[in-house]
Amino acid sequence: MQKYKVFISRKFWIFAWILGLLILGVIAFCFKENRLVVIPGNYQTFVRSDSLEEGFSRASLSLMDSTYRLEFLLRSGAPTPYAGVGFSFLSPTQILKEEFIDFSKYDSLRVILATDRMPKVTLRLSVHDPKWTKPNEVFSARPLDLVIGADRKYAEYRVSLSDFAVPERWFDQMGIEVLDEWRYLDRGMRLEVLSATGALLGIPDALEVKELELFGVNRDFLLTIGWISIVLTIICAFGAFKKKKRG
Repeated sequence: MQKYKVFISRKFWIFAWILGLLILGVIAFCFKENRLVVIPGNYQTFVRSDSLEEGFSRASLSLMDSTYRLEFLLRSGAPTPYAGVGFSFLSPTQILKEEFIDFSKYDSLRVILATDRMPKVTLRLSVHDPKWTKPNEVFSARPLDLVIGADRKYAEYRVSLSDFAVPERWFDQMGIEVLDEWRYLDRGMRLEVLSATGALLGIPDALEVKELELFGVNRDFLLTIGWISIVLTIICAFGAFKKKKRG
């Protein structure tokens, strides 16, 4: 009478399946999010103001304990006086090679900031428009803006990238007659925090940004983990129920 080695091997494969799923679960939990930490970070910073548009606003930037403080004075002159701080992710060479940052990997933006007087600030993602963006022309980059509230006390704000939109004035500046909703998030270049429309003119103000990051679900990684789990389940099921002769 033939005997089959069933129960021992089945226990082994079930144990291997459970252990494998636990390991994959831990890996998925640890790496489930994509994050682009801007502050604190080592990205190139710059001051933005309407002086580039023949305006007369002035701004200066300082850094203390990883907190950026922008002190500025808005003055009339430009169509929309403004000032802000920006973070560039790419070198000129990378832009020419089209080695962009893929903002589409992220779902949300988180920022901790405070202002001296402004009740609102503008968050801006600058992306490379394959038709209109030109080298060395700062304002040819397609801006995606979102205005949020601000306060004198530090506060954390979390916003969805789906809420960012191209302001109409950019189409006017570029001479584009037909407005569109292209966002080109996979061609990211810069991130900026700016004064919002309605900021007081002629009165000194300040903006402090303590933390800034983009984050989102790492979909490609989780999909890969899912497929590995399926393959592991199939292999373990085959091993557990395959009967082997003993002797």
